[in-house]
Amino acid sequence: MPEQHTTAQALVAAALDRATAVEHLNAFITLDAEGALTEAARRDAGDSQDAGDARDAGGPEGVRAKAWGLVVKDNIHVAGLPNTAGTPALTGFVPDADAPVVTALRSAGAIVLGKTNMHELSLGATSCNHTFGAVGNAADPALFAGGSSGGTAAAVAAGVAEAGLGTDTGGSVTVPAALNGVYGLRPSAGRYPSAGITPLSTTRDTPGLIARTLARLTALDTLVTGETSDHRDPERPLRLGLPRQVFAEDLEGPVQAAWEVAVDRLDPARVQWVPVDTAHLATADARIGFPLVFGEFAAALARYLNEHRTGLSPVEVLDAVGDPDIAELLKATALPDAPGFLGPAGLDTALDRRRALQADYAELFTANGLDAILCPTVPVCARPLRRYEDSLPLNGREVSTFHTLIRNTSPAATAGLPSVTLPLPVDGSAPVGVQLIGPRLADRALLSAAARVDALLHA
Repeated sequence: MPEQHTTAQALVAAALDRATAVEHLNAFITLDAEGALTEAARRDAGDSQDAGDARDAGGPEGVRAKAWGLVVKDNIHVAGLPNTAGTPALTGFVPDADAPVVTALRSAGAIVLGKTNMHELSLGATSCNHTFGAVGNAADPALFAGGSSGGTAAAVAAGVAEAGLGTDTGGSVTVPAALNGVYGLRPSAGRYPSAGITPLSTTRDTPGLIARTLARLTALDTLVTGETSDHRDPERPLRLGLPRQVFAEDLEGPVQAAWEVAVDRLDPARVQWVPVDTAHLATADARIGFPLVFGEFAAALARYLNEHRTGLSPVEVLDAVGDPDIAELLKATALPDAPGFLGPAGLDTALDRRRALQADYAELFTANGLDAILCPTVPVCARPLRRYEDSLPLNGREVSTFHTLIRNTSPAATAGLPSVTLPLPVDGSAPVGVQLIGPRLADRALLSAAARVDALLHA
């Protein structure tokens, strides 16, 4: 694609203008206008040694290789900017170095526009932050953005940035990407560097990407990992697992309608459907997911706070938490003297069960020769801000908002598998996403499969 002859300063200025135009979304905790313009001027002056890297690596489509806008969730370190993790105790913490995943993208032309709003400590799926305010949905500001990487998803979907970084523990990238109508990638656990990120669960956490196109998402994955195509036969029909239980059941009306249209659009000549049993995966995740988080949180946070010389302890962080529900939950389960703390034996049990869940997924893929499992990303559409933080109505009953939003994303995340969410064509509803889940470390093959599915869905 020919290079666009637009200066870095013009690109950044346009992004900052757009950020101002959509500031009602409350997508940012820190918008770094001065820093972004300074970096853009430096690139225009030719002082950046990184200017050509993005072009050589297949940089983001339609963007001049030497400069493109990036937003970063406020639990991923950017040197010189506060890293609050959405919680009051860390508002004064300013890292002196970028997280490695930020370094990789900056070396490929990214200019960081700012740090995005999020659910406090990544422990929620709406991004209704009690300290920094709720994040509005780019499709409709009256709706929540999803979370916990809601600010990143909203900023990208609203056109502020070319792409954004989030983190994902149980769907924190894919859920808000789906609810805002954009693309999101949760990579296999351990595939992206995790240093310089405020932790929730060392086993389940990973940085992830959000972008407005799948081509851009795939290019950014190359910039982070150096990996390119998977070299599989693009003419061979895809084998997609069609869940018999849980993941395609109990959907909100607009999600059900969009899902049925999506299944019908996937041409049988190009897609082979393989019905698969999946109830045991959701059952296992219900026994594993939260024990891993609560068993790992305090020790991981203590190491992080000490490593980065914050002068804080986990207890001090929790004492200042702005969301009383999060404070109560963590104090009851995550601290070593808490009544619900698992202890080493309980954590070991959860890790053993995770290995069994990984084996179940591997068997499912291998026995059925699957390229991916396909299902709706989220069972419901985004709901009105500040009204459904705890529960929401679904098919005639009240259900937990958090557990419902992550129902389809959490099991694979717990197992450390890669997943991609694609926006579905919708008619008169809030955005709906479809999720592809792939075998562990088969991320590039999954992205290739996602490209073929996306082309069929939007043909």
